[in-house]
Amino acid sequence: MGRLAEIELDRIVVEDRIRKMFDDDSIKELAASIEQHGILQPITVGPNRDGTYKLLFGERRLMAARRAGMSAVPVIILDNKLDPEESLEARLIENLHREQLDPLDEAEAYQQLIEMGHNVSEVARRVGKSRYYVSKRLRLLGLHPKLRQEVRRRTLTPAHAQALLRLEMRQQLALGQDIVESGLSEKETRERVRQVLGRQLSWRLVPVRLSLEEYQALEKIAPEGDVEGLIRQAVETIMQNEWNKKPSV
Repeated sequence: MGRLAEIELDRIVVEDRIRKMFDDDSIKELAASIEQHGILQPITVGPNRDGTYKLLFGERRLMAARRAGMSAVPVIILDNKLDPEESLEARLIENLHREQLDPLDEAEAYQQLIEMGHNVSEVARRVGKSRYYVSKRLRLLGLHPKLRQEVRRRTLTPAHAQALLRLEMRQQLALGQDIVESGLSEKETRERVRQVLGRQLSWRLVPVRLSLEEYQALEKIAPEGDVEGLIRQAVETIMQNEWNKKPSV
């Protein structure tokens, strides 16, 4: 059972975070609403042995309350403690019902529910989405790690990402960088993906003049004497290093 109380903000502990990113404008709007009307829906917590309380549901409300300058908030204290898996599952479900959830956070939450023993159909039913929608979100986890960060930063949309998923990882990265730098639209991205898939070779041929001595030297250090493969690997390394220099947000 739960009981209603009011406790100090500094006694509420956030132990694990399901949502990796929060929209700052949305938090500001909620903080302004809390300043005017107060917290309309109490935050849910569970007691810890040291006198603090573990946040169960309502991290966004908690962040907005702090921004609004509140020192204490209304809470529902669950006296019957949930076991860790029940608590995580309940929090995942609650977060998945929220609007403006980051697409990668959403995909990772679905994956966590599946790892708890639910299949895609069960997950879809519990969050009120179609099986197709959940499956499509889960596919985002196959995106190159660098591009996942671009989705979180919203420089790539889920539609951009879905198009890129048809490509191999290195192709994803190369085209993804082009999308971010050139501002390609979703339609333009789908067309570029079709062009890449339609080519017999994914590499653009560039004439390189090597002397016989240079070629023979490269042949000695290239795996199985594959000079073309060695050059390709060097170019990929340069592309990866340039991408890594991009400042993270």
